[in-house]
Amino acid sequence: MKFTLTHVHRNSATDRTTALSRVGAILLSALLVFPAMLPSVAALGASAGGSTDAEVSSGSKTSQTMDVTVPTTLSGKQGVRALADPESVATELTDTLSHRIPPEASPDTMDSLENTSPDGDTTLNEDAILGEDNFDPSLPVTQELLARRMEGLMDLQARGGTRIYYPWPSGAMAVDLYKDGRQILKGQVADIGGTVYVPVQRFADLFGSFKTVYTQATEQVVITGANLSITVKVGDPYITVNERIFYTGKKVLSLGGWIFVPLTSMCKALNATVTIRSGYYDATVTSGDPTKVKWASEYYDSTDLYWLSRIISAEARGEPFTGQIAVGNVVLNRVRSSQFPNTVKGVVFDTKYGVQFSPVSSGTIYNTPTSSAVMAAKICLEGYSLSTQMIYFYNPSIATSSWIGRTRPYIMTIGNHKFYG
Repeated sequence: MKFTLTHVHRNSATDRTTALSRVGAILLSALLVFPAMLPSVAALGASAGGSTDAEVSSGSKTSQTMDVTVPTTLSGKQGVRALADPESVATELTDTLSHRIPPEASPDTMDSLENTSPDGDTTLNEDAILGEDNFDPSLPVTQELLARRMEGLMDLQARGGTRIYYPWPSGAMAVDLYKDGRQILKGQVADIGGTVYVPVQRFADLFGSFKTVYTQATEQVVITGANLSITVKVGDPYITVNERIFYTGKKVLSLGGWIFVPLTSMCKALNATVTIRSGYYDATVTSGDPTKVKWASEYYDSTDLYWLSRIISAEARGEPFTGQIAVGNVVLNRVRSSQFPNTVKGVVFDTKYGVQFSPVSSGTIYNTPTSSAVMAAKICLEGYSLSTQMIYFYNPSIATSSWIGRTRPYIMTIGNHKFYG
């Protein structure tokens, strides 16, 4: 289903006489159970502050047609909401609302809901409209106010005066997210394929004042602040934070032009802690200090990074990215094992039972590593591991001996390599 949404800037007295509604407690309760979008409503002025993941156009009047996805209540665990198609409820609710919107609201009511800036621009008082503690179901409700309340019930954002809908993929489930005891980003957080995703910049905005640069051609966003630099690119299975590499496990997504990142990775990037309750579709974030996130030069041991990236590049050049990570895991698992030397360089050049890695004999260990090998090495040094048990691997198609496969427990195969414990 598609709706065309037209935005009209609120800067004239005419807008103050927009059609109004006195919606009682029964109607608002119905909205909570059967949220749907009016086919066309007068949109709010550009009152929401801050920048966005995508550059949003502005003007006296704009229109946009987008897919709409509305959360509905499912039976089962409390708080679980499917992000489903609204077509089944939109028509009925629209007809009901069209008969219940009175023609006007009193000036006193509008004054309580509006703010006027020094330059004369008028915007709606979001706290009075959206704050649950201030919510009074007996207040007269304009069409604009009604639309704004519906935004809180649907997967919707209003930034810069333009309404943007998230086209959630099939099977996505809404997640309630709390930060320091208060619910945040209502309708903007979802479990997608078992991973909780958040809109990257809107989430970052809750932790401080940042500058954001979005490059549409590469679908990349760079967020910078005091002692912090975060780079996120659509399609990557990682994000870059202060030149460190945080593996996300799932790809960065673009939904309706907005960039979404796994919640756990963003919390690590902002020095926050997170608890996700499996099966309950809620998560709790506790703030930290983003300025305390260490830079790569402080965090990584330079010698470890130097040799780990080189052995990964020499052994797994051309292998899948996860296969490169797995080779790095083998090296670090050996460092932690009492059977091998306790440094990365020591493991790479270990000759106790003969040369352990053929690139040491061939000399390719000294070649400049590929960029992907450097990233894989950083991910391993961050603590990410596909398995803590892998300490051997080989390529059966080129190996001169198969003793590993005959004597060691098999763990997994990635690309051309088989890994063993």
